[in-house]
Amino acid sequence: MKQLKVLQLIDSLNVGGAEMMAVNIANGLSEVGVESYLCTTRKEGILKNKLNAEVGFLFLNKKSKLDFKSLLKLKRYIKQNNIEIIHAHSSSFFLATLIKFLIPSLKICWHDHYGFSDDLKNRPYFILKQFSRFFCHIIVVNHNLEKWAIKHLKNSQISLFPNFAVLSFDKTTFLKGEVGKRIVCIANLRPQKDHLNLLNTFQIFQKDHQGWTLHLIGKDNHNEYSKNIHKLIDDYKLINCVFIYGSKTDINHILSQASIGVLSSKSEGLPVSLLEYGLTKLPV
Repeated sequence: MKQLKVLQLIDSLNVGGAEMMAVNIANGLSEVGVESYLCTTRKEGILKNKLNAEVGFLFLNKKSKLDFKSLLKLKRYIKQNNIEIIHAHSSSFFLATLIKFLIPSLKICWHDHYGFSDDLKNRPYFILKQFSRFFCHIIVVNHNLEKWAIKHLKNSQISLFPNFAVLSFDKTTFLKGEVGKRIVCIANLRPQKDHLNLLNTFQIFQKDHQGWTLHLIGKDNHNEYSKNIHKLIDDYKLINCVFIYGSKTDINHILSQASIGVLSSKSEGLPVSLLEYGLTKLPV
C-alpha cells in the first residue's frame, strides 16, 4: 500500500494552541504509518523540540506575504518528498494555496483555529473566501466556526474536530510560592487573553487570601501590553506574589505544582490550556 505523505504548515512553533495542535497532529500521524512533515514559515520556536524524530522539518524564514524565495523552497521540498497533502493551520492557507497553483495535484486541508469565535462578524475573510474553493477539506475547532464556514466559505467539506492535548513529562520549570497556594494561568501575553482583568481580580482575592501566588505561563513579547501587565503588578504591589515565566513546554510538571488553573480570555476557539487543566485534574 502506498504510504500517505502529509505536511503541517504553520507560521511558527512558538507555544500556542494552534502550534501545539500542529505538533500533536504531526507526531500522531508519524506514529500510525503516515510519512509526516512540518514546515514553519516565519519562525521556528521551542515546540520544535517536541517533534518526533520521524517528523521531517523545514523552516522557510519567510520575510513577507509574497516571498518568492520561500515559495520556491517549499515547492522543491514538496516535490523532493512527494508530499500529497498540506494541512495548513490558520493564516498559512495563503501560502498553501499559492503552492497548489504551482502543484495542482496537491491537496489542501485548512485548519481554522480562529480565537475570536464569539465575534466573527468582524472577521476579515475576502481572500480566505476566494481561496477556500481550492481546499479539499476544512477543519474547525468549535461550532461557531463551523456555522461561520458553512455560511461564508466556498467549500462544503467541513468537519468539527475539537482540540486535544498531549502532555509532556519534562521537569524543567519549578514554581515559586507556597505549595497548596499556587494559581496558574497558561496563556501567551496578548490582549485577547486579558491578563489585566486577571490581575485586577487577583489583587482583590489576595487581600483576603494571604500567601496565594499567581503564575503566568506564556510567551512575553515585551510590547505595550506586556508593559501594562508589569506596571499593574507594580501598582498593586504584587511583585512578590505574581510571577511571569515566559514560554514553557513542561506543562504537565507546571500544573502538577498548582492548586488552581485559571483563564481570563475575552474569547477563545477551544483553548488547549483548559484541556491540559482537565487532563491533570486541576480545579479551574
